[in-house]
Amino acid sequence: MHSTKETRQGRRSSRLGVRRQVRVVSHKTKQTLEHVAQAAPMQQMHATAALMAENAQAVLQKLLVEMQRLKTEIAEHARRAQDRSTSGNDIGDDGNEIEQVSKNLALKKHLERLLAQIEAAVRRIEQGVYGLCERCGQAIHPERLEALPYATTCLGCARLAA
Repeated sequence: MHSTKETRQGRRSSRLGVRRQVRVVSHKTKQTLEHVAQAAPMQQMHATAALMAENAQAVLQKLLVEMQRLKTEIAEHARRAQDRSTSGNDIGDDGNEIEQVSKNLALKKHLERLLAQIEAAVRRIEQGVYGLCERCGQAIHPERLEALPYATTCLGCARLAA
C-alpha cells in the first residue's frame, strides 16, 4: 500500500501533469485562433479581389466612357477661355468676363484632376491592383468603389488622411 505522503505526491504530480496538458492545449488553441483570425481577412480580401476581377471589365468600360466625357468637357472649357470678347470698354462687362474666365479655369483644373484620378484607376486595373487600398493593402469595400470608382484608399485610411 501507498503511504499518504506518496499518495499526495502522486496527486500533485498528476494535477501538474493535467495543468501542463491544459496549458499546452490552450497554447495550441490560441495559436490556431490567431492563425484563423489572420487568415479570415486574407480570405475576405481574396474573395473581394476575385469579385473585383470579375467586375473589372465593366468598371474599365465605365471609366473609359467617363474619361472621354471629361476630355470633351475640358476641351469645351479651354475653348470658352479663348473665346473672350475684346470689345467693350465697360468696367462691369470686363469684370463679368474675368469672373467667367476664372470660373472656367477653376472648373477645367478640377476636371483635369478628376481625369488624372480616373487614368490612375485604369492603370491600377491594368496592373491588377484595382480595389486594393494604397495605404494598408486591404480590399476597398465594393460599395465605395461603386460610388467612387477611382478611390485609392479604403474608408478607414481615407478617414485617417482627412
